Amino acid sequence: MSGVSSGPSGAWRLLCSLARAHDFLTRLTFWVAMIGVAYLTTVLAWEVLARYALRQPTGWAPDTAALAFGLATFLAAPTLSKEGGHADMRLVVDTLPASAAVWLRRFTMLLACAVCWLAAWFGYNELLRLFQRGVMVIAVTPMPKWWLMAAIVYSLVSMGLYFLRHFLTSFCGTPASAGRGGEFS
Repeated sequence: MSGVSSGPSGAWRLLCSLARAHDFLTRLTFWVAMIGVAYLTTVLAWEVLARYALRQPTGWAPDTAALAFGLATFLAAPTLSKEGGHADMRLVVDTLPASAAVWLRRFTMLLACAVCWLAAWFGYNELLRLFQRGVMVIAVTPMPKWWLMAAIVYSLVSMGLYFLRHFLTSFCGTPASAGRGGEFS
């Protein structure tokens, strides 16, 4: 035996483990988002019943429903990026020759990653400011604004990572599928 491993390198195994952990976190936050949607539906149905049938509207229902809506949106967004369900204007890409289309998809994946991470950086700075100052949502039921901002920052970082993963896996697959739903795990 020459001492050379025929299997994947340690760095590759580490990247694959990190990718699986990222996928697990994405599945977990998607389930939390689904719970948020169920909460949103239940609370708004209760509010309609309380307001119109019982004539005693709640003050907390619209406020917590708005927060649940924001959390559900941003906690579910990374799943769309993972599965390739994000907005994709394909008119230009579909009219290009296959090799140019692959490179344009790769460029847009890299650009999407950079934009997500830049927005996450700005969001993180705002998250720190909101947390340090104890800023609350102005509503009948005050809630910390940083709760929603944390979900936004997580979402942007995670989506950027999926765009980077799609970019990297576009070099491993067939040209027709490069940059579309690539898996890095």
